[in-house]
Amino acid sequence: MNTTRRSLLTGTAALAALALTGCGLGGGSSTDGPLVVMADATPHTEILEKVQELGLLGETKIEVKGITGDIDPNQLLESGDVDANFFQHVPYLTSWQKEKGVDDLAVAATTHVEPLGIYSKKLTDLKDVPNGATVALAADPTNLSRGLLLLQDAKLLTLNVKSTDKDLDYAQITEKNITANPKGLNFLKIDRPQLPATLDDQQATISVINGANALEAGLKPSTDAIVSESTVDNPFANVVAVKAEKKDDPRVAKLAEALQSQQLQDWIKSNYQGSVLPAKQS
Repeated sequence: MNTTRRSLLTGTAALAALALTGCGLGGGSSTDGPLVVMADATPHTEILEKVQELGLLGETKIEVKGITGDIDPNQLLESGDVDANFFQHVPYLTSWQKEKGVDDLAVAATTHVEPLGIYSKKLTDLKDVPNGATVALAADPTNLSRGLLLLQDAKLLTLNVKSTDKDLDYAQITEKNITANPKGLNFLKIDRPQLPATLDDQQATISVINGANALEAGLKPSTDAIVSESTVDNPFANVVAVKAEKKDDPRVAKLAEALQSQQLQDWIKSNYQGSVLPAKQS
């Protein structure tokens, strides 16, 4: 079983953060100014824009900063350069804090699920995956484990853990947990934003792509994915993260209320037509 790591991004998070600060990102806002939220473009920024358009924030103002390049949104949140971020799920946040040796970032709101999917331009049925095929997966630990769990659900391999296992540490699941690999799959680990590009790479037969990255690449997860993960009790729901000390900030509370409102959740369901789903479906 061959594993390759390939990174297509350049630069460092520190340099990117300095560049952003130089361009006016500045620090987090005081409680009487707009709440500065760093977010991915799709669907996170779109969701924040809809919240404002629907008037769900009342008098509360937010300022959205896009995530670009090799920026680490959690590092900027930790350092106080932004008030909140909106791009990740809890297993990723937990893994990041453990890796950095911090524990002061907290979840302010749970919003939606972006189903992980298996995609290919080379086949339409996973029964046709050839022996020795290469699978492109996310390189970061929690999304690597998420991809491996989906491959197990698709019966392409077997792990010694299941997603339903209590207190599962997603960051610790790797290829070492594979107990059966009948097709002799090889794994190519790629930075998440670059995964859609592997669909045109002759080296990869199938690619396991996060919902947000698929949407940004013009894919429609609900119809283009060969297989998607279940959203029932899905532990990978996206969240708004803040410093723990800001959880009681009234602006944070208002944003959380707006994002979890029935009106916004109904819009997510209708607008994304299954490609993004409310975390709590009615």
